[in-house]
Amino acid sequence: MTDTTDDTIQNRSEIAFVIDAKDTNPNGDPLTADNEPRIDPVTGQCVVTDVRLKRYLRDQLVEDDHIVLIANPNDDVLTREEMYDAVEEEMGVSTEDAEPEELLEAFVETAADVRYFGATISLDTELADDLPDQFEGPVQFNHGRSYHEVARNTESKQLATVIANEDDDGGKKEQGTFATDNRISYGVIGFGGRINDNAAEDTRLTEADVKRLDTLCWRALKNQTVTRSKAGQQPRLYVRVEYKEDGFEIGRLNDRIDVDSDLPEDEIRGTNDFDLDVSELVTALADNEARIETVHVTADSAVDWSRRKIVQNRLGSR
Repeated sequence: MTDTTDDTIQNRSEIAFVIDAKDTNPNGDPLTADNEPRIDPVTGQCVVTDVRLKRYLRDQLVEDDHIVLIANPNDDVLTREEMYDAVEEEMGVSTEDAEPEELLEAFVETAADVRYFGATISLDTELADDLPDQFEGPVQFNHGRSYHEVARNTESKQLATVIANEDDDGGKKEQGTFATDNRISYGVIGFGGRINDNAAEDTRLTEADVKRLDTLCWRALKNQTVTRSKAGQQPRLYVRVEYKEDGFEIGRLNDRIDVDSDLPEDEIRGTNDFDLDVSELVTALADNEARIETVHVTADSAVDWSRRKIVQNRLGSR
């Protein structure tokens, strides 16, 4: 078994993650009649919950052959009981013969999503008896919000499906169903995240886990937005700021990014219609340079940044 304790992260990090969504429903609200996109009724901004983003990340972990505790029920994945069997295999001994600390180490080593996001343990198993009731997740994201008011699609509002069936006389008859298809035309959406070094001690989040997250967010948006309603989303900018001063963080890096466009907000339809203004973010990072260990940046070339050369010189780019 890998000893994750020695590798647990020592530094706090913050994340700004910007995606865009075109002709899609980034996060439908199941409490509405037709699973409508979540729209702030005051500002007209599109909202995407942290739960939706974490679902993409968990699904990508599974695709990368990691075991997760909170799996997508549509996937062919381990049941929770099977996962606990995997914990025993990780330890090399049965849960009956292992010490509680060994069980804890094996559990977080096995369940990748628990190391990131934490979990509430609610299983009637011998292993669960030796685990805490709850793990506080060191990696947390806030709800994503579009940087502008969005418009809703009207072109594909109604869907009709016609199916041919055989009638009692052997002939064919047609039956149709209608559904409402709710999408936004376009939105540039920003998430803020933080990686808490104190909570990382409980889940044994490692440096390798954090480095994996730097690509996981990007790949998850590329690979997991494949259903009909979710297709059309792309990652555009990922910034992770790792601090070296204990307990310090700038706070809500995503709010220091904005969309600069000559068009009315609800008429923005693609990357050619705006610049991504990161000047306030760059200034905040420069002002706190002495407190920052490193900055990790991944950017899509399709997006124009305001002050791109300054950003690249100060932050670097991967």
